Amino acid sequence: MSKWTSDNILTDPKSPLATSDLRTLLTHPLAWSSLTLDDRREILSLFPDPALILDADTDAARPDLESLINDDAFRADCAAYVEDLAQGRHDPQWLRDAWRAHERRKRGEFDEFLRRKFGEDWGQGETRVGNGGDGGDKGDGEGGSSSAR
Repeated sequence: MSKWTSDNILTDPKSPLATSDLRTLLTHPLAWSSLTLDDRREILSLFPDPALILDADTDAARPDLESLINDDAFRADCAAYVEDLAQGRHDPQWLRDAWRAHERRKRGEFDEFLRRKFGEDWGQGETRVGNGGDGGDKGDGEGGSSSAR
């Protein structure tokens, strides 16, 4: 019996998917033909662009693999998924913690810290951050742009 289940192979950083070429796996014809009809329908319902579906609205509906293979967004999303998986960002506990932090940030719980940190790092006075801020900074007017990541 394999240690990999359909759940943990998608969440465990040690999953073989964390070091795989996911794009190649997903665009292999067997990846599609091995799915049940219900699984295929569910996946196709998630496609952002119906133009990427061949024979849409039939039982033979399938992704346009040629388009996917050449789609930069698909390539980037596959790489990002593999990286996130390898970094543990699909672990259920990590996701719960991340959502909690997201909600705290939305409530402004980190605004004072960010204000202080900005002042320490950039030597600036009062700067608006967070939900109440305008997203701008109090630059010197020299025409440069500044963005914090």
